[in-house]
Amino acid sequence: MKLGINGWRIHGQRTGVGRYLLNVIKNWTPEMVGGRFDEINFYTPKPIDRNEIPLPENFNVRVLPSDKPMLVWENTLMARTADDDVVFCPSYTRPIFVRGKTVVVTHDAVQQIYPELFPMSVRLFYNRLYGWSSRHATIVVTDSEAARQDIARFWGVPLSRIRVVYLAPAEIFKPLMNDERVSEIRKQYTRSSAPFFLFVGKLSGRRNIPLILKAFAEFKRQESFPHKLLLIGLNIHDLDISKLISELGLSDEVRHCEYVSDEDLNLLYNAAEGFISPSTYETVSLPVMEAQATGTTVICIDTAGMREITGEAAVLIPKLEVREMVEAMLRLASDADLRRELSEKSLVHAQRFSWQRCSAETLAVIEEAARIPSTACSLNPLKV
Repeated sequence: MKLGINGWRIHGQRTGVGRYLLNVIKNWTPEMVGGRFDEINFYTPKPIDRNEIPLPENFNVRVLPSDKPMLVWENTLMARTADDDVVFCPSYTRPIFVRGKTVVVTHDAVQQIYPELFPMSVRLFYNRLYGWSSRHATIVVTDSEAARQDIARFWGVPLSRIRVVYLAPAEIFKPLMNDERVSEIRKQYTRSSAPFFLFVGKLSGRRNIPLILKAFAEFKRQESFPHKLLLIGLNIHDLDISKLISELGLSDEVRHCEYVSDEDLNLLYNAAEGFISPSTYETVSLPVMEAQATGTTVICIDTAGMREITGEAAVLIPKLEVREMVEAMLRLASDADLRRELSEKSLVHAQRFSWQRCSAETLAVIEEAARIPSTACSLNPLKV
């Protein structure tokens, strides 16, 4: 059998889906693939430097040159070229017309559940496309049981066609004991030797960046804490955070950086006193898992998805309110014993997850999809 992979997201500064894709496929070596697939075709719009992107040796890189957006490339060059038994689509969408079966990775259904958090283009186009792709996939892969239930409920995908495969923090994310680089990285990014809270993720509406800033401002007023705040992530919705930071009197207390390397990110997780993730909706969060893998205490909203991936090793806030966030920050900043306890629990809990396991389970799902008789999964691509 032949396996095709949409490799578009592997290029550039890898965040989100790009990091997920590389971590999943890098373990699909000849030893893991075994006799499941005779050929693995990795479709990409650009040539790949294998020294930079460590693809397994058994991958055939099929370069389909294009400067068009992914959705155009996916539905033209890739769709015409791919003649595989099954195509792995790691980013919510699948080609409208494709010869083989498809396995679509759908991380959540947030666009359908909270449309008000997204631009009109997402509401009118991408939301429908994501739902359509999930309904027309042979099998959908998602990251948590909470996400599985939401995809079934809000996008109408039968539960029997949705598989849960847990993500994992990359191996680079681990605790660093007595490493002088930790204090150096703190000064480099926060311009201070003071303790700091860390946020990592896209600065999108559902990540509640204004709430974080307002809570941090109130936290600083409560006591004479020296703490700083570091935000890392792309400002994809053009939030005017500089203006809000200035209005809150936090110009010397908050730093924003759009992107850091994994090496620096691991050091920053280790340096941080707490990791903040107050998303309106999150069924799984790779940065939360990475933070826990380093032993950094997490503050996040109390949802089914967050409870599922953090266990009892996080400070869970019941409501997305400034007061609740401030109280969580105060608890962490003032209680070293609590930080130590949750750090130890985080390290134990993080051992449940590994990319080796995620890779193996994802490959098993793809093989399952490839072996389903065509008559059992025939879906009309023109049907919404």
